[in-house]
Amino acid sequence: MVGIRISAPVEPGSSSAARALLHQALGRTRSQAAAIGAALRGGIEDGRIAYQVVGDRRDMDELAWIARRLASPPSDELDGGALRREKARLDRLAETPQGRLALELMRSRSQRGDGWTLPAVGADELRKLWRRTHARNRLRVFVLGDVSVPRILADLSRVGAPPLDTDETSAGGGGDTDETSAGSSGDGPTASSTRLASSPDTPLYAWSAAMFTMGAAQDPAALAATEALRTALGELDRSDAVLWMHRNKEDAGGWIGLAARASQQSEAAAAVATALELATEAGLAPWWQQGVDEARRQIATAAAAPEEWLALADRYFSPESRNATAWPRGALNRLDALSKSDLALALDRLRRTLRRPRIDQ
Repeated sequence: MVGIRISAPVEPGSSSAARALLHQALGRTRSQAAAIGAALRGGIEDGRIAYQVVGDRRDMDELAWIARRLASPPSDELDGGALRREKARLDRLAETPQGRLALELMRSRSQRGDGWTLPAVGADELRKLWRRTHARNRLRVFVLGDVSVPRILADLSRVGAPPLDTDETSAGGGGDTDETSAGSSGDGPTASSTRLASSPDTPLYAWSAAMFTMGAAQDPAALAATEALRTALGELDRSDAVLWMHRNKEDAGGWIGLAARASQQSEAAAAVATALELATEAGLAPWWQQGVDEARRQIATAAAAPEEWLALADRYFSPESRNATAWPRGALNRLDALSKSDLALALDRLRRTLRRPRIDQ
């Protein structure tokens, strides 16, 4: 078994255009992957656009060829179908309160604040975006399996676009998204309240919501704190409201949304307030170890599958380490070393980034 993953940064506000790149990449390689029984995967994960192919080692030449085609330039003829589907997806999300909260979480990823709108994208703009994000000095390439290093280097050394210089990288969106830290002034919303679009019809329910981050997606402490909060919320007994917790795997900043639905506005607001009261050191202390254990289980389970191992290697990539196996293992070791002080730091990020969007139906 051999797996190849190539990932590139998603520039702020360009997720819709990134989806168009993905649609073209998967479309031009799907038949080749099917011909050799390879598993093809593409998506926006942890703030990066990722292409992945996994197949038999005997098909190494074909797998490398597919990987190169996945990261090759977009077509001069822009496929409007991908953008139409993206617009339809955004429109569907805007029809429900839960969807509008998801859109607000998407907007929090964009430094320009337009992460949930659909920009006008033409073939020329898409190609320029590809040249910036898929420049070889911004790409990551991961290979899993027993393969010859010189051979794979020869196959993939020219993947993507020519390297960018420093000025071009800065002009294209501030560099690699890995350098953005959760909770800083540049990676999330600063306003205290936002009203999302609502329906003019008389609502059947009242809604309340909150948004925050406890740390970046690759932060094991944030993952453990999130799972501790999820466990605590599962034990919360409120017969007057229904509570949801939202996460978006596309988001590298680890933004979380809480939403409550009830028959009265006061009941919905009280449910979110109760959930936020749990998000304290005292409130999560009984669930902290369960959160750590669940985070470890998720990483260990994913690491056992080639497709998910590649995604974990991308998420926990460290340019300081040449040992690829150390990246997911390092996250597990970090989980083993967590203490209550790590929980306190995660909750401090929550308090500093908390905002309360309105998502009336």
